[in-house]
Amino acid sequence: MKRFFGLLMALTIAAGSSAVSAAELPAIHSETYVVMDAASGQVLLERGAHNRMYPASITKILTSALALEHLRETGGSLDDKHTMTYEATHSIDRGSTHIALTEEEVVTVRDLLYTTMIESANDSANGLAEYTAGTLDAFPELMNRKAAELGAVDSHFVNSSGLHDPEHYTSAYDMALITKWALGIDGFRDVFGATEYTVPVTNKQPKERNVGTHHHMLVESKYYYEGTTGGKLGWTPEARHTLVTLAERNGLELICVVMRSTSQYEKYEDAAALLDACFADYSSCEIQTAQYAREAIPVYDGEARVGEVSILSETLAFARPATVAKADIKGELIAPERYEKGAEIAPKLRFTDREGRQLAELPLAWEYQEAPLPAVPAAAQTEEPSSASTFPLSPLEIALVVFALLIGALFLIRERNLRKRRKQRKERAARLAAGVIDVAPEFQRRPERRLPAPAQQSTASRRQRENSPRRRYPRGRGG
Repeated sequence: MKRFFGLLMALTIAAGSSAVSAAELPAIHSETYVVMDAASGQVLLERGAHNRMYPASITKILTSALALEHLRETGGSLDDKHTMTYEATHSIDRGSTHIALTEEEVVTVRDLLYTTMIESANDSANGLAEYTAGTLDAFPELMNRKAAELGAVDSHFVNSSGLHDPEHYTSAYDMALITKWALGIDGFRDVFGATEYTVPVTNKQPKERNVGTHHHMLVESKYYYEGTTGGKLGWTPEARHTLVTLAERNGLELICVVMRSTSQYEKYEDAAALLDACFADYSSCEIQTAQYAREAIPVYDGEARVGEVSILSETLAFARPATVAKADIKGELIAPERYEKGAEIAPKLRFTDREGRQLAELPLAWEYQEAPLPAVPAAAQTEEPSSASTFPLSPLEIALVVFALLIGALFLIRERNLRKRRKQRKERAARLAAGVIDVAPEFQRRPERRLPAPAQQSTASRRQRENSPRRRYPRGRGG
């Protein structure tokens, strides 16, 4: 009986702690918030997502990601050395969070990254800014340029740390967008999810410095949240409490941002409630793009085809509502039949449910290839090839043409020789008639033999002919 009641109580507790859906979402204390699918960028829940707010130290997500991007682009290493300047160490309020870095202290990029993200050290953030941009003044330009590239239009940054400035602001949506980008940079997830770090002895500090996270959802605590893999929190009197949390369950990875929470612990409660609702209402859905991609899309410069765009095969993931079966999802390629040279190339794949409601719209990976042959105007593509094109006859046809030309040449030579001979004969005959040429005796014409006239024949011959016997035939014979 005790085992029965114990099992019943365990089931009751488990049921009471299960995730709630958005329909059962409790009151959220933070002024603005957003939950974004880390894979697709879908916004699953939000309130005031585009309201401009002061971010405080969640600014350091952008600072650290830019430093890592710079390190990879320049071929650097986490072990690269950086010497702290007077400006980096003395431009922050000593009452703000720091690890007591001093002027001309030499530390590694790894030291700066981990202490910036875990301890939220403002002097370390300044060190990263100098490492990345050369000076503190140059770094905000990089921050704002990256924000614009990502589409974070409600943001403007003036420092690397997030210390208050009226012109330093962002929004819950922009911070989720920036975090989504940062997660794709090599090494960022390591520092984003780290909970402790030790700074070794330096040229200015003879002792090690140990730091540990203040994000209670990442470590064992009353507010620990299962599946949390990273996060950053911030606070200033003007911004109040801000929090970015990354959590994953069953393949679905979510970014939760809450801003301007009035209580130190309300931000954890709000983030947990929002994540619970989204994990209850959504699951990860993977789609192969090859089944939706069509043939290469031509690119034209006027009427000349100059290249083509090919859609690359890849696996895309997005958050599928629990109420929509995977079999009911329809994908549609959003791209023109042809691109004009210089136009933006941004093919997308749009997913809808059975009723046509949009679930997600994801950008597709593509590559451009120039036309392998000289550009041919579209209007001339059906015309006959020009004389500069490949010879159109086959080897047999070429042999027949050569044979016909040879016969024709022989015929012309024969006619020429015949004309020459006829001309020579005419010229010879004319000279003979004029007596210009003596003919050899053997070639001279013999005189004609003349018979004697009948009156002049001899009497003996006539008498001999008369006395010659004549043959007579009997009458009646004959045929």
